[in-house]
Amino acid sequence: MSAVEHQTTLIAIATSTVVLTFLFAGCVKQQQGSTPQPQANAQTSATLDKPPDIMSESGPDEYFHDLVFYVQEHERLADGTQIIRASGVHKDKPVAFEVALGPTWKAGSVSKDIALVTYQGTVTYRSVGSESDRFVQVLDGLYDVKLSPKAMRKETVFDAISFKGDPRDLSKGEVKIKLFYSSNDADRYAELFTNVDLASRRLYFNEKDADYRAPVVRALRAD
Repeated sequence: MSAVEHQTTLIAIATSTVVLTFLFAGCVKQQQGSTPQPQANAQTSATLDKPPDIMSESGPDEYFHDLVFYVQEHERLADGTQIIRASGVHKDKPVAFEVALGPTWKAGSVSKDIALVTYQGTVTYRSVGSESDRFVQVLDGLYDVKLSPKAMRKETVFDAISFKGDPRDLSKGEVKIKLFYSSNDADRYAELFTNVDLASRRLYFNEKDADYRAPVVRALRAD
């Protein structure tokens, strides 16, 4: 199987998994002693007007670190690419990065029995300088993976699939997207979520699983 075929298979499997989790997660109780699973953000409708403490919407006892950022800028380029500058604060120091949603998103569905349209495309995380370097350093600390990154990579491209909203036009409403980072090195494969709500000027950087903490930092750090 080629690398492209392998990635297509992974995305197809992930599509079904994400949708089933989205539909039925509330129906199954966590088994005692199992690894804690990420909870949906308790997102508020209040509009942000400045960069928040990125931990402000995660409870102190939560196992997963779901981070919130202020959508400082949103720009749509002539080719359809949408660029977001996201900013926040951690321990009184600014952190920031850019997120670019690619211009091409392929519509699809999980099955004829599930009325949910998904879109496959790309999402790119980009450095904006020292505030981005600080972001990956903060992430390394929060995730406790001890990789000690010095800087954020200029850009990291993720394959992406939406499971809520239309990533082709963020102005239509909230969008939730699952991201996949592929590499020839299996230890660098990573998954995470990026959710965008322009109405409340929020971007969420959410964990998929604690096993992906180190790979996520490796994907974003400058080697």
